[in-house]
Amino acid sequence: MRRTILHTLLPAWIAAIVLAAIAEPLRADFRHARMGPRPRAMGSAFVGVADDANAIYWNPAGMTLVDRFEITGCRTSLFGVAELSNDYAAAVYNTGPWLAVGISWVRLELEDIYHEDTVNLGIARSIPRFENLSIGAALKIFTLAAPGYERYNDPAFEGSVNKASLDLGALYRSPSGVWSVGAVVYNVNEPKLQLLRTTGAPDPVYRDFAIGAGYTFSDLLLLSFDLRTRYGRFDDLIGRIGSEIWFFDAVALRGGFEKENLTAGFGLKGNRWQVDLMLETHYDLGNTYQFGLTIRL
Repeated sequence: MRRTILHTLLPAWIAAIVLAAIAEPLRADFRHARMGPRPRAMGSAFVGVADDANAIYWNPAGMTLVDRFEITGCRTSLFGVAELSNDYAAAVYNTGPWLAVGISWVRLELEDIYHEDTVNLGIARSIPRFENLSIGAALKIFTLAAPGYERYNDPAFEGSVNKASLDLGALYRSPSGVWSVGAVVYNVNEPKLQLLRTTGAPDPVYRDFAIGAGYTFSDLLLLSFDLRTRYGRFDDLIGRIGSEIWFFDAVALRGGFEKENLTAGFGLKGNRWQVDLMLETHYDLGNTYQFGLTIRL
């Protein structure tokens, strides 16, 4: 009975939470949204792996591991609430042998009420004489808008707001490709956003740090681990564990843990395409699903 009531009221509750976020004072929340069904199915432990187009979002240094050109995108179903959406797209082009560029876009939206956009423009290269070591940077553009607030005609409301930030990453992959380690600093300059001129304490997009590692057993099973700060605090750390196993280089099974949440997923790969699906459980709010498609040229 309790869970029936919870699921009945869930859409209203989530809408109320987002509405509260844009009420006086309007607040931004550009936390790392853990996009991409492959990384998220691996428990979001991807900083030390970062070997596909999702790298620009997770660790820009990993773009040097992309084979030529790759584009990916996904749609997220959040807790079964139709009005709440989370979309993502990324593309990476590796010019070889040392330089790669990429772009990604994320939108979190409550339909006709509020949305946040994050655009990443990234570049990465291998270090001369240390070709297994890569460094990367991503210029981030945050856009915050609350069209649902316009109805109040508040003179302090200025419409959408844009701020820039920067991610810096490094990734080392062993010559054998068996293991890799990575590190990222997200939002180096920690920008602050506000939609009302009268907001006394603008919301920071926190500077966070993450380290990660990956290890492949028998060219078959990949295990990964990440450790990351939250809200810019070293006394508030979160660990993540992930796994991925491929069968016949065509079908993948994935699983992991992110806090108390269990993640799982699978992938199906062809010569130039890949389809991925992710499920993340949450006891109180319900399940989150991500469906993604990747094209490689």
